[in-house]
Amino acid sequence: MSQLSDNLTTAREALGLSVPQVHDALIARGVEVAFSTVAGWFNGSRGVRDMEHLVALCAVLQSDLNSIVLGEIEVSEGAIDVSIAREIRDLSPAQREALLAIIRSMKPQR
Repeated sequence: MSQLSDNLTTAREALGLSVPQVHDALIARGVEVAFSTVAGWFNGSRGVRDMEHLVALCAVLQSDLNSIVLGEIEVSEGAIDVSIAREIRDLSPAQREALLAIIRSMKPQR
């Protein structure tokens, strides 16, 4: 398997999706691609050669291109969450801790 297929598989499994479900979701998005091609992306026998396919695949897997390519898989509820995670990733460790403290202080006490 390739690093890309490993990353795609990790993202797919994190969402609890099967390869047929990913294929169906791509078709629903208007991406005409054969099931065998999609299966090849996940088993490493094929690379994703079309940027439209890769962008749609990232959307289906609720991820972004950097995460899929670099292997930093983070599943989120939507695009806003991914952009927030990307911004936080650029902070220093001290800044992340400060932000985490702020977030925790905003949560209701149990």
